[in-house]
Amino acid sequence: MNNTKFPSAKNFRDPEFWNKVKPSNIAAADRPSWMTFDDEWVDEVRRGLLACKVFLWFPLYWLAYNQMTGNLTSQAATMNLGKVPNDIINNLNPIFIIITIPIMDFVLYPAIRKTGFNLTPIKKIAFGFFLSSMAMVSATVTQHYIYKLSPCGSDINAQMKAGREDCAAPFTVWIQAFPYGLIGLSEVLASITKLEYAYTKAPKNMRSTVQGLALLTSAISSALGQALVGLSEDPLLVWNYGSVSVIAALGGLGFWFTFRKADKDENKLNNLKASKFEGRRQGDVENRETEVVTVGDEKKASGL
Repeated sequence: MNNTKFPSAKNFRDPEFWNKVKPSNIAAADRPSWMTFDDEWVDEVRRGLLACKVFLWFPLYWLAYNQMTGNLTSQAATMNLGKVPNDIINNLNPIFIIITIPIMDFVLYPAIRKTGFNLTPIKKIAFGFFLSSMAMVSATVTQHYIYKLSPCGSDINAQMKAGREDCAAPFTVWIQAFPYGLIGLSEVLASITKLEYAYTKAPKNMRSTVQGLALLTSAISSALGQALVGLSEDPLLVWNYGSVSVIAALGGLGFWFTFRKADKDENKLNNLKASKFEGRRQGDVENRETEVVTVGDEKKASGL
């Protein structure tokens, strides 16, 4: 019987944890049959788990992002729309992203690199959090002036639903270009970069897991958003946007202080030797089953 002892999950903080589970550090006689991976794969798993930690702060980011699909659409209806339907304004977000991505890739990022500043993925994500916070600051200011300048005051939504037609605030709905634009820019910096960061650092055979974890953060954010439902009505919408702004800013600070060490080790993490291990294939499973059947037949033939 194989009595080899492996480190338990509670020892993750042990600086030697990952070295202890590398095949090269386990005698061949004690190495279990399932340990077919190489040392480099262990390093990649370690790097991938570190990269996936960036998802932990993202529920706070999505709280700000999710304002686009609900409260900001309702806010648009309380301003001077002209001939623009209020549900058209949120299309500014994908339009802004389409315009911004090539500008960032071909103009802004190269210009920043020429200055000598290393705009790492961790820095991009942190900036993205703060831009989402600023988007909510602009929504907060807009909501304040809607309440202040509208003939219906802080009861504007209820009176509009009752049929009153002179409630709209006396300024254009296009002022929402600020929150939608800032959210779009933050998405380019934070959302796209976080997937790229985790995806490129995880082993090839774990990338679907990375995507699943990324989607999980969005689900968690939707659950957290239920706590703010009570603020999504007049006269509390200023508090709603203001609270989300503070939460996103705190998320950005928490993210930076959590990963500033990983930011310093960015080049080291990127230069790890690539693993040749690709995981168990169908052929491996079939060979294993053949081996089990053969051993069973031999035992029967010997009378054991």
